Amino acid sequence: KKFSSLQKEIEERTNDIEVLKGEQVKLQGVIKSLEKDILGLKREIQERDETIQDKEKRIYDLKKKNQELEKFKFVLDYKIKELKKQIEPRENEIKVMKEQIQE
Repeated sequence: KKFSSLQKEIEERTNDIEVLKGEQVKLQGVIKSLEKDILGLKREIQERDETIQDKEKRIYDLKKKNQELEKFKFVLDYKIKELKKQIEPRENEIKVMKEQIQE
């Protein structure tokens, strides 16, 4: 009687072991799938980081170019003011001459 009950318990444990092995295989499959997902996400993060770095570099270059253009604009504004100062007396002369002509 004891022998048969122990044999029955051994069978139950063997069945439990088989069920647990099946679960282990399933869980290992899930783990592999999740590891693939992790690798994919890490690659995606790396690509996005590279894209962000490229865009930050582009922004830096554009800001630098903008500064250069601001300097150039300042110089051109100064030249325009100087040229207007030169033109003003001539315009006054032209105005006076036109008045003389009209008289």
